[in-house]
Amino acid sequence: MAEIMAEPLLGTPDGAGITITGLGVGPSVVTIWRTADNNRKTVQGERRVIMNDAGYLVDHFAPLGRDVTYELEVLSGPLGPTRALAAPIMVPSTTGWLSDALVPQNSVPLVGRRTSKGDVYLQGEALAALEYQSDISLYQVMGNSEPMALFGPRMAASGVDTSVGTRSEAENARLQDLLRSTAQLVFRPLPEWGDLGLEGTMYLANPTARRVDVNRRHGGEVTWWELKSAQVAAPAIRVLTGTFSYGDVEIMLSTYQQKQDLMAGKKYLDDLKNPLGG
Repeated sequence: MAEIMAEPLLGTPDGAGITITGLGVGPSVVTIWRTADNNRKTVQGERRVIMNDAGYLVDHFAPLGRDVTYELEVLSGPLGPTRALAAPIMVPSTTGWLSDALVPQNSVPLVGRRTSKGDVYLQGEALAALEYQSDISLYQVMGNSEPMALFGPRMAASGVDTSVGTRSEAENARLQDLLRSTAQLVFRPLPEWGDLGLEGTMYLANPTARRVDVNRRHGGEVTWWELKSAQVAAPAIRVLTGTFSYGDVEIMLSTYQQKQDLMAGKKYLDDLKNPLGG
């Protein structure tokens, strides 16, 4: 019987670890779904993937501070089509996160209100309003004062203002590195930020990031980053960088026997979760 289990993972950034078991011997085609705030979407890169009996994956962009439920959908495999639900979890976090959608290690923690010099904090006007546009075409009809209209679907939010400020040179450098390396961002707000009912995980397309050094000529320390984005669909591929690499294992374990000794009595899933042991 196929089963799915989830657990919070705290790190950079905070996320969730997902374990799948009981698929049966042989390849299974599966999709992993995530539901938070009544919003059901696939986990990034986990649509129609192949697993053999069991698997482990990390949802690097799990919503924060709210109930999250993961669902396993088996499309085909030795045991046939089936579904399974994990028990709800909550990923605790004292910060939100702004991340590279394909390189989750490239992430910056955000706070709603600055309490220390090292904080990256949202500006006062951030998350104050959202726009929802629709593609509408008007056609004039001869002899009629009222034009005909063709309507497209209402789009996801645009004009998402996630402008931030910081007084820390180190955090400013991290922000600059993130924003110069990609225009495809993942924004994960905390539930208490604003009254707009923001989704727990928002993929954003950011065409322009504007840096403003505030009063630097007169000794000021504040840097503003003005960010306005449009919410878009998640990329279909998984993240591009893994938590561990073969190189990491080779550095820590010089012989294969050391690796065998380290994993003695453990299962293959244990090795997937932590190939360095512990």
